[in-house]
Amino acid sequence: MAIDLHIHSINSDGTDTVDQIVEKALEMELEAISITDHEYLTIPKKRDGIEIIKGIEVSANWDAVEGSNVFAGIHLLIYFLEELSPITKHLENIRNLKIERNKEIIRKLNKENIKIEESELDKFPTKVPGRPHIAKIMYKKGYVNSINEAFVKYLGNGKVGDSRIHQEPIEKLIKLSKESKCLIFLAHPHTLMSNKNYSSNKKWINNDFLSYIESLAELGIDGLETHYSSYNSETTSNLSNIAKKFNLLESGGSDYHGENKPNINIGFGYENKPLKTPYEFLLKMKEKHAGI
Repeated sequence: MAIDLHIHSINSDGTDTVDQIVEKALEMELEAISITDHEYLTIPKKRDGIEIIKGIEVSANWDAVEGSNVFAGIHLLIYFLEELSPITKHLENIRNLKIERNKEIIRKLNKENIKIEESELDKFPTKVPGRPHIAKIMYKKGYVNSINEAFVKYLGNGKVGDSRIHQEPIEKLIKLSKESKCLIFLAHPHTLMSNKNYSSNKKWINNDFLSYIESLAELGIDGLETHYSSYNSETTSNLSNIAKKFNLLESGGSDYHGENKPNINIGFGYENKPLKTPYEFLLKMKEKHAGI
């Protein structure tokens, strides 16, 4: 039995409805899930046989990392949200900034002779349009051969279409989350070490990475996403040891996006290899949350 605490629905950049996600999770016999849409709190209806944890994913600005690596990406998974909490109410501001960010990206792409209209984003049934939707438009118009290529060439951090005007300082996001009595985890830690090819280096768990995690622990994050779709057993083990070293909790998730990320299934990583994120992680999360 396992859990999946990193899933995206059609409310952000996934392609499945909330009900479809819950049904798939039940079929997989997962014990718990969290739909962590970008900057939007999705709350599924309660269902027998599965536990629902309220969560979101939000991008952050962290000068300590991005100042030395423009390709780095910092994403936080925030759990146990309530609808009227400070961080949840603040999400509307971030979503509005993201609309302006999308406009800026489109202006930059137009200068590269990639012709996209802002109105084209309105065709997607999402609460939070973003880069994946722009990438899909680029793919449909033949500017790129895949959504991934759109990120590698144009939309990834440090690329011509890069814009981060919607990203709040990580310190502010952690503060709001603490005020909201939430738990904060670093999502897919390898993106701290991304390079110009929109990927991590082979040996990305190095002294610089350890220094970043130590700083994050000092800033007040609660844990690391040690179980992730693209991580092999060695990477997962190394991250688990790092979490223990800095007294951080562990979480795990598929980062499921439906058709937007082929070959990743709920509760599984690439090539249908089970993540096997244990329910024990959630028990420890709930124990800490209860003590806040």
